[in-house]
Amino acid sequence: MKRAWWLLVVGAAMLVGSGCVGLAGAGPTAAVAPPPTARPAPSPTPTPTVVWFPPTATFTPLPPTPAPSPTPDLAAGAGPPLLTSPLSSAAGWGALNPAAGRFGVAQGVLTLTVTAVRGSLLVLRTDTTAYNVYLTVEAAPQICRDDDAYGLVLRSTANASRYYRLGLTCRGQAFVEVVSGGVPVPRGEPRLAGVPAGAPVRARLSVRAQKRQLLFAVNGHTLFTIHDDLPRADHFGFFARAAGVDGMSVGFQSLEIRSLPPSP
Repeated sequence: MKRAWWLLVVGAAMLVGSGCVGLAGAGPTAAVAPPPTARPAPSPTPTPTVVWFPPTATFTPLPPTPAPSPTPDLAAGAGPPLLTSPLSSAAGWGALNPAAGRFGVAQGVLTLTVTAVRGSLLVLRTDTTAYNVYLTVEAAPQICRDDDAYGLVLRSTANASRYYRLGLTCRGQAFVEVVSGGVPVPRGEPRLAGVPAGAPVRARLSVRAQKRQLLFAVNGHTLFTIHDDLPRADHFGFFARAAGVDGMSVGFQSLEIRSLPPSP
């Protein structure tokens, strides 16, 4: 009996001890921190590769610039001057329409001054004729605006009813016209002549008239080549034309006129 009681006490004591141990192990559990996330190592900065002997571009030559066409010598084959001092005086020169203005010769310069509104003054050499001829002159406008024009006259009839003229406008454009009965007819498109606009300027006008071929040049550059299909006429001279209500004035000097053989 005692033995059974003792065993009962010992068993109860063991149960109590195991419960205490279980309660002690059931206390709060400490939170476990997650392991740190591994960050990728920074990529190394690339080091530029030094090119000790860089390749050079292969030289490609530019296409050759075409040589400009040579301007023909308009005076080739010309004879001696027809007039030794053509601008020494006003003798031998005459205005065909004096109401348009006036002209005069002084110190080797033939000056044409237009005073009429939109007037055109034409002065011809009256005592010398030339058909196959080389003619060159320096023109120097003193008063000149916009479409005012000046130039030389060739193969004119005695009364100027028909003639050719090479002109320059005060915009710097060159033109060739046939004037018949006072009406100008263009013989080609106007072209820039490399002459500054306005005044004062200087420009050398030249023409080679040989049989039916006429070559017109400004400052040594041939700009027009035309075929003369008109009846023969052989007077020459100069003109000035005012395009507006204001007048204009131009001087001609260093005139040279030389005969050419009738065939090239």
